[in-house]
Amino acid sequence: MNIRDSELVAGLLLKKGYKLTDQEKEADIVLVNTCSVRKHAEDRVWSEIGKLKKRKICTGKPFIGLIGCMAQAWQQAVFDKAPLVDLVVGPNNISAIPGLLEDLEAGFGRAIAVGKEQRDAFVYNTEYISDKSHSNVNIMEGCNNFCSYCIVPYVRGRERSRDADEIIKEIKSLVKKGVKEITLLGQNVNSYNSVAVMTNDKLQMTNNVGEGLASSRKKITFTDLLKMVNDIEGLEKFDFVTSHPKDANIALFKKMAELDKCRKFLHLPVQSGSDRMLKKMNRGYTVAHYKKLAKAAKEIIPGLRLGTDVMVGFPTESEKDFEDTYQLMREIQFDAAYLFKYSPRPHTKAADLDDDISEEVKRARHQILLDYQRKLHKKKKSAE
Repeated sequence: MNIRDSELVAGLLLKKGYKLTDQEKEADIVLVNTCSVRKHAEDRVWSEIGKLKKRKICTGKPFIGLIGCMAQAWQQAVFDKAPLVDLVVGPNNISAIPGLLEDLEAGFGRAIAVGKEQRDAFVYNTEYISDKSHSNVNIMEGCNNFCSYCIVPYVRGRERSRDADEIIKEIKSLVKKGVKEITLLGQNVNSYNSVAVMTNDKLQMTNNVGEGLASSRKKITFTDLLKMVNDIEGLEKFDFVTSHPKDANIALFKKMAELDKCRKFLHLPVQSGSDRMLKKMNRGYTVAHYKKLAKAAKEIIPGLRLGTDVMVGFPTESEKDFEDTYQLMREIQFDAAYLFKYSPRPHTKAADLDDDISEEVKRARHQILLDYQRKLHKKKKSAE
């Protein structure tokens, strides 16, 4: 998502006459697009901004902008933490960046733009992509799940699905530019829904616009959208991230199996193999439900590659909770797994819990799962 957001910002600025450089020392403006999902990501951002300090003090340049989720989470406090930052812009406010930079260059001083409920639709039509053969396409923004550890609903806002016709129009435009593969993006793609206007062709021929065109409105589900994407001429392959286990279903698996352009990869984050942990995380499903989903997906979708996310060290996680997670991984044998150590995030419900699992224990548990997954990956690769 941040890769795509960076492209959108770059596109907005290129349209205003700015130029991109891959040499930081040449840049008059450095924008740091940020993630707040884990503290480690934030620590890296402060470090990167610190590296610009000497040049900024000596020359007054570059202008430094902190944009994205950290900007929304920290807001005015960014200037206290890093006084050399000139610009703070939340993820839903990125359309304001060109104007705010013009103000900076005119000497109006540092600026902040945060808190917008949703993005201006035109930001998706900047026509800039960094990869000429593959592109990411947002189908929705925000999240309504409020997992107890997750900051996303607080920094990206509530769920908003983009209009299906706009999504298809964007993909067709990308295909015309030579893009062959697409990844559809959403915090929870399964909950995508849009409404399309379906026009009666016969009435369209007899009624003019002034008389009012007879039409009906049809709800477009995620599986409907997958079929629409699959039908785009010139597109060779597509996939999507991320699915939520509480919303994934048999209809999705059947559609994935049916569509020839859809990659047979499903990212289905489990987070924990302990029902007690899943309840504390507010994930909305049980281990038994997850296992049933994974089994059904593998049976329905030939050659499926199944990926997941796993978190260790969530508050009160016992040795048994961890062993249950380890057992789940050994049972399902994921083709890909992103493994994380819990870190408290501001605004979340888990932030009020005592972070009672030591860093040493978190590290040890993380390493056990990492070692297992690496061995499994090596074993699967050698068997291919």
